[in-house]
Amino acid sequence: MPDQNPEWQCQPEAEDFLLGILEEAKKQNPVLKDFDKDLLEKTSTRLLDWIDYLVISKSDESEEKLDKSGFRPESSTLHYRIFSHPGALLPRVVVKDVGSNIEEIAIKVDSIPEFLMIRGISSEIVGAPFSPFRRALFSTEFTPLLSVIERRGSTQIEPTSEDKGYDRKYLLAKEKWMTRQRNLSDEDEAMHLTLLLAEEIVEDLGQDLAACLILECERIYWQSRNQAGQIQKSRQDRLGLGWANHDHHTFRSSRKRFSQLVRLFEMLGFHCRERYYAGKEAGWGAQIMENPRAKLVLFLDVDLKSDEIEIDFAHNPLEEKKELGTIGLWCALHGDSILQAGMHHLEAQFEFNHLKEDLNNLGVKVMDPFSNFPYLKQAFTQGEMWAVNPAKVESLLSKGLISKAQADQFIAKGALGSHLENLERKEGYKGFNKNNVSVIIKKTDPRKA
Repeated sequence: MPDQNPEWQCQPEAEDFLLGILEEAKKQNPVLKDFDKDLLEKTSTRLLDWIDYLVISKSDESEEKLDKSGFRPESSTLHYRIFSHPGALLPRVVVKDVGSNIEEIAIKVDSIPEFLMIRGISSEIVGAPFSPFRRALFSTEFTPLLSVIERRGSTQIEPTSEDKGYDRKYLLAKEKWMTRQRNLSDEDEAMHLTLLLAEEIVEDLGQDLAACLILECERIYWQSRNQAGQIQKSRQDRLGLGWANHDHHTFRSSRKRFSQLVRLFEMLGFHCRERYYAGKEAGWGAQIMENPRAKLVLFLDVDLKSDEIEIDFAHNPLEEKKELGTIGLWCALHGDSILQAGMHHLEAQFEFNHLKEDLNNLGVKVMDPFSNFPYLKQAFTQGEMWAVNPAKVESLLSKGLISKAQADQFIAKGALGSHLENLERKEGYKGFNKNNVSVIIKKTDPRKA
């Protein structure tokens, strides 16, 4: 089994290099300076987290800084090369053979038309609707140019045309996923049908485009059940941004269907990046998966026994336990995330303290942080309380998996459901905190509410 315990390191030199470019770009282009201010004041986010790529001209100095800070050549064309940092979560740098010192800053969004409409800008959008890469300019009166891009399962920076009927095929696939049967009483059958549908969509669209489409649908479903997500999304939509600042998507799974959940995402081009185990006392772990071409990361949570960390728990079926941990009980009450429940949380990148204060002013409480480092800060919003199907509660009670008092509480008050996660990364840190998260997970146990 490949090593799944990477030691991610902070990359301050790489981040400083990019921040230096952005600071100079803001001096040269007042539109970018104003946009940076709007991001912080109106969405509690930071400019760097919305950058897809930066375009600079070739020079000995820039080449030396790229190499020294850890950027490596990713691809080349006749006129430019693309550099990325394999050990950091940072935008890519495009180095053109000829051009201005800082030529372009590309902002990532969910929808270019919405971004332009909100600004009252009429600009040509290059690239077919719903295609892997689209681009439009929104500030050309200063240098650097400012562009806005949509990306769907591709690392390219050149827009492409698609075959006739492509948009219809894409929209039909989206419609099929959004209208699939999530709530069947037979959850095994629901999972089987979900796998079949994923296979069909992959055949129609390809792995990476299918991954982007399906995760977009899952964000929509999660948001429909999470008020904090609705409030923050509306703030970001005021600037036409959408959820393009997403960091990772967290799905909870029963032990019985965990290997099928992993298989589903492997069908969508994800690979098992690292295993996450919170310790013997925690009783749970996670498989972190990534599709680097689609720029998507997943946290797949499941109850685990202490000896199971030694096996490939992502691919070997897990026997059902006689007792339910935090993840197992959540799934027993609400359903697996990929089915009835939806995601446990969406984590996006923010300016941590600003978001906490701004959401609090809007009536959304943020829990105590479970990561509070200079390079990584994380905290959940207060959990949504979801109504629970009484039949599920009675079934758990009859099996002795919950007490009568807990059953009465779940029926009367519901049980903790989903969260939005406030995250701030610095120095390009790509990893996660494995030491303190169990404390916060215990606080999300339905029995603790």
